[in-house]
Amino acid sequence: MNLFRSVLYLCIALAILVPGASAQGGTGETLVGYYFTADGCSHCANVNPHLVGDWLATYPALVVVEYEVATRPENLRLLAEMDRTYGTGGSVPMLFIAPGTILSGDTPILSGLPPLLEAMEKDPLARPAGSTSLAALDPAALQGMPRVWRGDRILIRTGLGGNGTVLRSLLADPDPARVLGGTQWTRATPEAVIHPGVEAAFQQAVQLNGWLFQWNGTGVEGNGSAGPATPEPTPTIPGECETPPPFEVGKVVALAAVNAINPCGLAVLVVVLLAIITRSPGDRRRVLLAGLAFTAAVFFFYFLYGIALVTLFRMVPQLAAMRIWFTRVLGMVAIVIGLLYLRDSFSRTTAAPSTAIPTGWKGTLKGLLDRISSPAGAFVVGAAVTLFLLPCTIGPYLISCGILSAYSMAAALPYLVLYNVIFVLPMLAVTMAVYLGISRLSDVKDWRERSVRRLRLVAGVVILVLGVVIALGLI
Repeated sequence: MNLFRSVLYLCIALAILVPGASAQGGTGETLVGYYFTADGCSHCANVNPHLVGDWLATYPALVVVEYEVATRPENLRLLAEMDRTYGTGGSVPMLFIAPGTILSGDTPILSGLPPLLEAMEKDPLARPAGSTSLAALDPAALQGMPRVWRGDRILIRTGLGGNGTVLRSLLADPDPARVLGGTQWTRATPEAVIHPGVEAAFQQAVQLNGWLFQWNGTGVEGNGSAGPATPEPTPTIPGECETPPPFEVGKVVALAAVNAINPCGLAVLVVVLLAIITRSPGDRRRVLLAGLAFTAAVFFFYFLYGIALVTLFRMVPQLAAMRIWFTRVLGMVAIVIGLLYLRDSFSRTTAAPSTAIPTGWKGTLKGLLDRISSPAGAFVVGAAVTLFLLPCTIGPYLISCGILSAYSMAAALPYLVLYNVIFVLPMLAVTMAVYLGISRLSDVKDWRERSVRRLRLVAGVVILVLGVVIALGLI
């Protein structure tokens, strides 16, 4: 059970134990809602003007912990965790109030929350069982990169740290300056918080340890507390340096390994080396350079294709709003690809395998390969040949790029490099084996032809298992 779930359970338990708490500073009879939204989501744009707009003034009891998932991978993982724990559906907009009170979609939120808040105004016992009040909320213990809204003020996480009691008091106390009088802070320039459908402007702002606090009204005098300063962590830009967690990296490595044992690339490499040997018999150095040039071309251009695929996925805002479902669709694609590999591994027909280079392309491909006469030519032809390899290699790569698109390009690039290093390892191994005289090309060709079904069987099993795991959201 991760820290987020533990904190959530603690908040719920405290809310049950003190449902009528009238904590100092106006924290009693408040209701905390955990709001998952995404910039670029049209349904979220219907909710934003109300939930983080006019309702904050209409309903003083409302506290909104907002998690925006389109630009913040940390928040996306929390949405996935909520889905696994409570069956929330994994889509946005979604407002979690209590395990039995989950409003998913714009219409349920817009029609369901006001009556609940109005009922609480009339009768405090109308609070949903298991819900959280501001008195029980520790903002500093929240996971991810949240914004916490109440009335005319907002807390925005910018880094690590924070004093939960002070942060809660800033949301609750009618006079924020009184709370800030005994804390260490730095004056900041107010920034408007912009969402589709709403733009919230603030008059005052201060930076605390790991948090930006903004509000409207009277400012605070001075330049912060004279007490001992708490080291201010370097603020982090959400999502810009986010590293994929280990299980995401494991998926990418597994898919790359499967792609590496695909027989298509090895078959083309054997033809390349054979062409060089035919033109320069006995010149092993020329064979080595040709093999390395061909492999380098495949690596470089597949790396560029990966950047293009990740960029394409990131450019579609609807994918951010439905990231969990998009990931599950990728899982279904992986299942289909795995089944195709398995079918081809067991098929005894003479028809071309569905996971091989299309038959109609082979004539053109052969013409290109016949022109190879030097290592430079091997690189040029290798670049062109990558297009012919795509039909039988794109499946695992497409899934990996879809997974990496949930992260910033800066975070995805090292994993694209890793993927393609793994992808070309068998090509390097064959090149070195032929160069060092460990194996002859005829032996490599014979092994490839004998093993092609086993290679497809292994690839099919691995991709199928990964697809099931991804589609079911098990990791």
